[in-house]
Amino acid sequence: MFRILALSATGLLFSVGSSHAVCRGPAFKLEKDKKEKNIEQILAYGQCVKAEQRARVGKWACQVSKTTGMQIDADRRVVSNQISPANERFFLTIKEVSDAEKRMRCDASEYGLIDNLDGSNANRCLINYDVEFSPSMGTFLGSTDTYNFHSEHGKFTLYGTNHFSHFEGEPSHFLVSLGACEKLN
Repeated sequence: MFRILALSATGLLFSVGSSHAVCRGPAFKLEKDKKEKNIEQILAYGQCVKAEQRARVGKWACQVSKTTGMQIDADRRVVSNQISPANERFFLTIKEVSDAEKRMRCDASEYGLIDNLDGSNANRCLINYDVEFSPSMGTFLGSTDTYNFHSEHGKFTLYGTNHFSHFEGEPSHFLVSLGACEKLN
């Protein structure tokens, strides 16, 4: 289990760290009590990220190579086992959120976090991408980038190497799936 987490963290550092290099820095700093200026900064930051990650937008075919799980049995013991997927396949579609949609979200609610443009998954104003899975894997929140998508009980990460990890956990069980995706369009 530690190995899977370490591989996921390492892959995330290598794949995500380099993609945000141009869009980071003082050029996108927010200022307290300047809502309209901050919304413009959020939109500019989103346009920068979208330009960097445009090639990742679209439909992907993914295949699970391994799933491992842990659960608590009736005697309250932790039981772990490897689940062999039958070459489970699914599709995901990453879609850009339009600037008009982002502006509407920003105008209607909290419009950002001071000094942290991508620090909150729940802030709809900051979201640049939405994702859909087929078959459905639940409701995932949008993301500031094309790498990380969160749901209420999990996280899906599509690394720069086109490998993925999907973590799903609830109080009684936890699953980790690993695999690879191929861009279709």
